[in-house]
Amino acid sequence: MHPRIALVKTGWSDEYQGGPVLGRYAHLKEYDEAHERFNFLQHTSGQFYGYLPPIGKMERSPQPKLTDGWLLVFVSARNGTGPLTVVGWYDNAKFYNEYLERPEYAGPEDFETDVHGNKYSYCISTNTAHLISTASRKDIVSGAHFKRTPILYVRGNGKDDSWREELARFAETLISEHSDIEQLPPKLSFPDPEQRKRIEVAAINAAKKFLKTEYHVTDRQKDNCGYDLLARHRKTGKELHVEVKGTSGLNMHFYMSRNEFRYMVSPQWRLLMVSDALNKPKVNFFTAKDAHKAFSIDSFAWEGTVKL
Repeated sequence: MHPRIALVKTGWSDEYQGGPVLGRYAHLKEYDEAHERFNFLQHTSGQFYGYLPPIGKMERSPQPKLTDGWLLVFVSARNGTGPLTVVGWYDNAKFYNEYLERPEYAGPEDFETDVHGNKYSYCISTNTAHLISTASRKDIVSGAHFKRTPILYVRGNGKDDSWREELARFAETLISEHSDIEQLPPKLSFPDPEQRKRIEVAAINAAKKFLKTEYHVTDRQKDNCGYDLLARHRKTGKELHVEVKGTSGLNMHFYMSRNEFRYMVSPQWRLLMVSDALNKPKVNFFTAKDAHKAFSIDSFAWEGTVKL
């Protein structure tokens, strides 16, 4: 039995590794962005650093009586507007009494800022995090007790209402049932993956060459954050989040994942299209507005999940 359990409400994301965050708040609706977008991004130290929304007029981070040893269950409105759904949890999490800058900013690689130029922050950490894939997120939680707070301390914080213990038992049952979490749904595959990989590498190299004169470029491909390259202007410090697409032919054509498509609303997003990538690469650079004008962006595949 876990001595300290809390349920926390954040925005909805498919992967929480830097991609879009959806929700009902005005800022989320406009930018699809929130600081919890990195809640399941593992730092090179092995730790996970999470953000929880501030509480009260002072906008303080959550302040439990004891800071260590928490089971934290994350719930979010499905796709930003639906019922509160469990998306994952932290084991043995630690709370901090203030918001701190994410540790990536102390590392050698550049790390992005939010749409307002602020550094991303955290107020909890853990070395064990479990993310439930979007297709497996089926556990619904009532929002009745979340009306005035983004966090419910259901065990170990001095209150023992019956509804709290009911939610605590729900949390423990949940993690036992998800002890073997499914992998994320496989990505779409295309013929001749080796050729596809050569085109991708050539396109990335062409993109870096195109950008490096004016921008310091950090490769974010492995971070699954909704774009490929973080480009920071060498003089102004302005950053762009660049999605790179390449083709072997002269015609511009590309595919996008759901995560990539959702990220287009960010004002920092850019599309860098490389055609004839394996011979004489030709680069075209687009804002989201320009991309929508230049391309018909249509759904290519649909995912079927059980209705709740």
